[in-house]
Amino acid sequence: MAKMIEAPPWLVALATPLLARVIARELAKKHPDWGPDEIAAQLRADLGREPGPREMKLVDEVVRRWPGAARPRAGVSASGVVLVVANLVAVHGIFAFGWDVFPLILLYWIENVVIGVLNVARMLAVDPEDGAAWLVKLGMVPFFCVHYGMFTAIHGSLLLGIFGDYDSEGFSPLPAATQAVVDYGLGLAVAAVAASHVFSFLWNYIGRGEFRRASLSELMEQPYRRVVLLHVVILAGGFAVAALGSPLWALVPLVVVKIALDLHAHVRERRKLG
Repeated sequence: MAKMIEAPPWLVALATPLLARVIARELAKKHPDWGPDEIAAQLRADLGREPGPREMKLVDEVVRRWPGAARPRAGVSASGVVLVVANLVAVHGIFAFGWDVFPLILLYWIENVVIGVLNVARMLAVDPEDGAAWLVKLGMVPFFCVHYGMFTAIHGSLLLGIFGDYDSEGFSPLPAATQAVVDYGLGLAVAAVAASHVFSFLWNYIGRGEFRRASLSELMEQPYRRVVLLHVVILAGGFAVAALGSPLWALVPLVVVKIALDLHAHVRERRKLG
């Protein structure tokens, strides 16, 4: 650390965010139970002298990126409550509009689209002060847009054709999905689910500073893990429910399972980035 501090000012300014991220992650592995005050004291002690302005800048940047710097309080978070309430709108659709399994699966596919869009925003917001990270983003963000976009488009076309008998126009399933949203009255449910993810993005990722501790490589993979885990369960349940004729007693448990999976993933992510 001392050698970096002695480098030219322009290099120090460029390298400080990147070095702070690396130091924070390595020390978090060695001392997972430490808090921000303990890590700051250890960094000052490692210098062996009274830290100057550059050293204090680096210490402050490490503390800002420390995983425990904004650890959530015990109990259910506000974003967790919003997530559950938004998903319960689907239960309202089942009782009020007589939804069968297709509107539910369509809603969850649209949620994947929302997650993909917000993931681009999350990737762009990762540690914005790190100049080196922006060079990586120039390659990773367009690649994610193309790859996840193709993945989601193929997934959506299959769902629309198998469960809803809607034909996608060309490569994009969006026109058919939009028509299905209108046909089944999914507007409120789509708005609620989208709002819950936007709220979590603003409340947790931006407001609680998770963007300083997020990893581009992990954000690149995260939406795929959610799609595979959630939709293997939901699709398996969807086929079973469709085979039974979409009875009410089978649809509601499908929503409950989806909420449980979502909430588990949400809490795990908050603990990791908190």
